[in-house]
Amino acid sequence: MQTEIDGNTNDQAKRPSGTYEQGHAAGYAYGVREGIRTFGTGQEFTSIIIPTYDRIDLLLQCLDHIDQHTSSPYEVIVVDNGSADGTAEAVRRRRGRVRLAVHSQNLGFARAVNTGLMMAKGNTIVLLNNDVLVTERWLDQLLACLRQFPEAAAAGPVTNYISGEQLIDVPYKDVTDMPAFAAMHNHSDPRKWRVTDRLVGFCVAFPRTTLDQIGYFDEGYEIGNFEDDDWVARLRLQGKKMVIAGDTFVHHYGSMTMKGLGSQGFQEVNTRNHHFFREKWGDLQALYARMPAWRGERTLQAADFFPTHVRVRDANGGVHWLEQGVRHRLHQVGALVTEPTRLSVLDLLQLPAGPDRSQEQLAGFSGSAPSEAGLTDGTVAVCGGRWYQIDRGQRREIISEYTLHAWGLAPSGIALSEDVVGAYSEGLPILPPPHLVSEDL
Repeated sequence: MQTEIDGNTNDQAKRPSGTYEQGHAAGYAYGVREGIRTFGTGQEFTSIIIPTYDRIDLLLQCLDHIDQHTSSPYEVIVVDNGSADGTAEAVRRRRGRVRLAVHSQNLGFARAVNTGLMMAKGNTIVLLNNDVLVTERWLDQLLACLRQFPEAAAAGPVTNYISGEQLIDVPYKDVTDMPAFAAMHNHSDPRKWRVTDRLVGFCVAFPRTTLDQIGYFDEGYEIGNFEDDDWVARLRLQGKKMVIAGDTFVHHYGSMTMKGLGSQGFQEVNTRNHHFFREKWGDLQALYARMPAWRGERTLQAADFFPTHVRVRDANGGVHWLEQGVRHRLHQVGALVTEPTRLSVLDLLQLPAGPDRSQEQLAGFSGSAPSEAGLTDGTVAVCGGRWYQIDRGQRREIISEYTLHAWGLAPSGIALSEDVVGAYSEGLPILPPPHLVSEDL
């Protein structure tokens, strides 16, 4: 897969090759240094990310409404998922605050979102479907909700077409009558803000800190559907709150890209992604019910739910050893029996860095059988059909078989009795990592 990201280009034809090559190398080196120095630091505006696939008509309407109704500072990032209708050319012709990334083919909603998240420079981020028409004061009011509701990790508006609590009745039947309704509806009123267990990804705003703590979307969901539910699940399990800004309305045409698949194509994609969601998370409602046991005063993030004693890989192919919440860069890594779990830069930055280690230093690690001294840290054992890992004197449940394999964890063959398991206090569960395909996150 190749992704093209538009930027300023210069004519190289008339320059002496040596001069150009030296300048290019120096500029590239400077860019790398600055990228590392400023990674994760947002600027004082909002990055609006719009994934799109064909339907240039909807995208241009979406962009026009952003131009007309957005007064707060912003940038727009359009991620074109291999459209064949001239979308990229039309976006390039627009002037203003639009940046463009072009995938060579339709890689799905999650990968398009992740490309936009990687590019985003703002300290606030909005994910916006291409079939949404924003309205008067929409962004000002979403930002006010995030700022004045300090516990909100994400906020979303109400709309005319969606599943769940964000749906409201509207008086108009023709979209031409929509702006008048929105102008009357969109007046800031904190009494209309309410905490919810679910936000739908058609329009969701969040501070950059939420991205830093939750991480990227899971790219295992093909085409679209359930990737936003997956991201929300991770957010909820960290104890974070979501808010519906009932005072803010935007119009949603509704699932236009998915409808383009046809009824059979839509059903196939939906069924496949639903199966992946269930396989990954198991009994998610039961997991939510147990949350009060691990909620504390500290802010939780994705890395708190990582296992110990596992190998992971970064975007550059480097291998790290995770042990008791610390990452150690591995050197002299030879052939491995299993491929290390791929983690993003955002994930790895959540972990403090310890001293480098070599493969030989890890060769002696193995889970041990129960003894008077207890189980060795990192041991994976089974009890009552559930997997547990021992970590710093606690038992941590591995929530699904998918999770077990996604982290490359191997059961030790030890079957524990409930008495042995009960001797260990309960730690945070081990959650599945997001499946990442993109090699630049």
